[in-house]
Amino acid sequence: MISGKCLVCGAKLEHRDESIIVMCSKCGKKERTCIVCEKEHYLCNACATETVMAKIFQKIPEIDCQNPCDIGEKLLIECGYAGNSPHFVVAIAFLLALKNLSFVTLEDVFEGMMRASQIPGGWCGYYGSCGAAVGLGVAVSILTKATPMTDKSRSMANEATAEGLKIVASQGGPRCCIGSVRGVLEAGVKYIKEALGIDFPTRRIEIKKCWASRLQPDCKKERCLFWEKNISKNGRCENGES
Repeated sequence: MISGKCLVCGAKLEHRDESIIVMCSKCGKKERTCIVCEKEHYLCNACATETVMAKIFQKIPEIDCQNPCDIGEKLLIECGYAGNSPHFVVAIAFLLALKNLSFVTLEDVFEGMMRASQIPGGWCGYYGSCGAAVGLGVAVSILTKATPMTDKSRSMANEATAEGLKIVASQGGPRCCIGSVRGVLEAGVKYIKEALGIDFPTRRIEIKKCWASRLQPDCKKERCLFWEKNISKNGRCENGES
């Protein structure tokens, strides 16, 4: 589970300027992508996230936390992350917290997981729209029952995504999916309180050190708001090794 490494052979991933047609090394599906390993391996979203998704399916019924930040960090730590999994972790974190507060159903949680799992990896750089932020929009869409034809709820789903994107944009690069998830979770907690009046309980887990930095060869370190020397000072929304 090292960011920027091939899930097939562990080699470094290449982020190309233009897409190419490749074949999934596991299922054989052919599709276009800009991200392949230096040895030409590639996994489609479904194959890349298969193990993580299976673990999350098992974990969801066990989680009774009511704060999205706690849930998101718990899922990342206990289930891992790969491919585009951070995108649906955000949607699940919010919807599961809302389910535990009786605002949505378990079916809604799985609907959010399904929708957000369709957001490809690499969207932050290639499409200008981080999938973690879109995952927040997915959660708000389900919470407010938005469709392309609704009025206020459609606007709110897009506003939520926009708030998440602002945070991701402020973080700079190179990408860190864990940092993006943490920032979007924090932004979403604030947005949902202000827009919908839902005040999530205070998070229960606190850390003093970012566990993900050792798994991120491109870690921004002091430039990151979640770096170890910053976390205990600003009390931001994250959890990990205590």
